Amino acid sequence: MNKRKVALGPGAASLILIIVVLSLCMIAMLTQIAAKNDYNLCARSADMVQRVYELNAQSEQKMAALDTVLLQARGEAGDMKAYLDKVKEMLPEGMELEEDRITWTEPLDNRNLECIVQLLPLEETQRAKWISHKLVVEEPEDDW
Repeated sequence: MNKRKVALGPGAASLILIIVVLSLCMIAMLTQIAAKNDYNLCARSADMVQRVYELNAQSEQKMAALDTVLLQARGEAGDMKAYLDKVKEMLPEGMELEEDRITWTEPLDNRNLECIVQLLPLEETQRAKWISHKLVVEEPEDDW
């Protein structure tokens, strides 16, 4: 019986080494591309969070201005109807009074923060409370 021996020479070893090196280079490139995409997504998310915080800050500033108006109107009004009429006269620009609720919108790019505040009765120590603080996106962004 004749047995044949398969001999791998230096050419086969070099070929296997080249395939391994190319595979490792491909994996490294894919990892780098994925890391860059993750970084870009993280940067966009951080920017979006910053803009939403700006909207919240603007709405809180308007709430503070509204609270000043409510305090002044309480001092001048005797009953709830007179209070609501006085508030309606003194409301800051962009705010609307519907029954006992005040609404306004804080715009920023393609996002709006819709705010609704309910006026509390004159007997309460607190003058108003948040009912809704809702972020609305008018049209989605292309790069998301």
